Parts: sequence; C-alpha cells; structure tokens
Amino acid sequence: MTAESHAPVTVQDPVTIVVRHSIRPGKEAEFEDWQHGINAAALKFPGHLGFHVFRPSNPQRPEYLVFFRFQSLADLERWEQSEVRREWLSRLDPLITHPAHRERHSGLEVWFTPPPGQTAPPRWKMALVTLMTIYPLIMLVQTLAGPAMTNWPIWLRSLISAGLLVSLMTYLAMPFSTRLFAGWLYGRRAPHPVNLKQEEL
Repeated sequence: MTAESHAPVTVQDPVTIVVRHSIRPGKEAEFEDWQHGINAAALKFPGHLGFHVFRPSNPQRPEYLVFFRFQSLADLERWEQSEVRREWLSRLDPLITHPAHRERHSGLEVWFTPPPGQTAPPRWKMALVTLMTIYPLIMLVQTLAGPAMTNWPIWLRSLISAGLLVSLMTYLAMPFSTRLFAGWLYGRRAPHPVNLKQEEL
C-alpha cells in the first residue's frame, strides 16, 4: 500500500510518477534488487518513457526517490492494473518501514515535488522559477557552444542544444533552483500531515 496524491492529468498528457520509499535498515541491497526488477518489468510495457532513481544522501535516513514516466494516462493505467506489477508489489512490504508516498505529475509539476507535509506550489510560481532557470542556460549554451556549431546543419545544432539544456535542467539547474526557492515555492511546512488517499504503488 502507498499514499498517493494526484495532480490533474488528461488522457493525452505524458505522466510522471514520483515514488518515495523509506527502507528498513539493512535492507538496502535487497531493495536495490527489487527496484531493478520492477523497473525492468515496467520498461517492457507500451508507453514507458524511462526512469531515474535518486539514492539516499543520508545513510541515517535511507529514502529512495524514484521517477518514471509514461506517454499517456492510458499507458500508465495498463501498467498499474497489470498482474506483473501486483506480483512485484507483493514482495515490497518486508523492505520498507512504512507505505511509500506516490504522486502523479504532468507538465511542470514533475520538477516541483513538495516536501512531506507541504502542498505543490501554484502553476505561476512553477512557470516563473522554470523561466528564471532556463533563460540563463539558453544564453550559456548559445554563448559557449553556439560559435562551435555555426556551420553545422540546423537540425544537428538544435538536437545538441536541446540535449545540453535537458541534461543541465534535469541534473543540475532545476534541483538547485527548487532548493533555492523552496521557501517561496512551498511556504511553511503544514502543521499536520496531509491526508492522502491510500493506494497501491
């Protein structure tokens, strides 16, 4: 069982799932094997667009953060309702300290997963932080890489520029920006945990 929260998602939108797992001490290696297995199984389903696992930075608090993405809500539901997924989930309980927290996001929300006990920021804040982050990156890529690609075909220049921007946004810029603006984005921590619908992972 997991706690799940939903942002509005349309049938056509790509959907990103964010799952937080708190692992029992000494069960990290077993969880790694379990995570590898369920991710490999999910990748075989139509519409799966990949996943990324963020491992614990604090050994005293072994929490894993897993992102995975499907092309559409229908593709995600095909995986969620599968017997394969149910079989993998049946192995999870001995490895975790409490039910995982699972969220669905589409669009900008994937960058702005709130800390436990806090709600997602309004869309205008998400858009503003994203703009303030991506604009300097565009200028940086154009200044540093642009001159070297002047004689390249336009499709190749666009591909390289997009690849650099996506990589920088994903692994460096957006994690930094969301930490930097956390107080403005999320406000104060809620005084009590948010009541969330209980569902399977």
